Amino acid sequence: MLEEAAGELFFERGYAATSVADITARAGVSRNTFFNYFGAKSDLLWSTFDATVATLGESLTDPRHDDGTVRGTARAALMEVAGALRPDNVSLAFTHADTMGLADELRRSAAVRASDVAVVLTSFAVMKGVEPLRAEVAGAAYAGALVAAVGEWSRSGAVRTSLCEVLAEALAPVEGALP
Repeated sequence: MLEEAAGELFFERGYAATSVADITARAGVSRNTFFNYFGAKSDLLWSTFDATVATLGESLTDPRHDDGTVRGTARAALMEVAGALRPDNVSLAFTHADTMGLADELRRSAAVRASDVAVVLTSFAVMKGVEPLRAEVAGAAYAGALVAAVGEWSRSGAVRTSLCEVLAEALAPVEGALP
């Protein structure tokens, strides 16, 4: 409900000109309700992504994904996350960033998501015995591949394109970062 109201308003007025009060009024809820679910206006763009990525830690420890390599396990877990992600406000935002006036905010909020994913991947890699610096670099690279893939998938037409295929392409140059 809040995400839909925000999407409409971002199109109508632009991101910067839309306040949390505008969004809550459109959705028919209070500001308190908004802040019970979201910490910031930009979180509305990423709500489905955030909820889906929240399963990454569990997915990394799922025995179905363990192929004996950290690389293979991380790849399989990211593919599971990508397979579960559906087009929503984030794909709309990537597609219409200029129209909605949110290109800068989208870039900043994407960096936060990449950093959060990197922390999970880094912790997993260290737990599996990867040297911490290598794990941190690899975690950032794999996380960057996921966020870049979401952007490309969105701009390519998320309903017509497979995020898993785009993610496989994005991971190709960085997969060797993990053993």
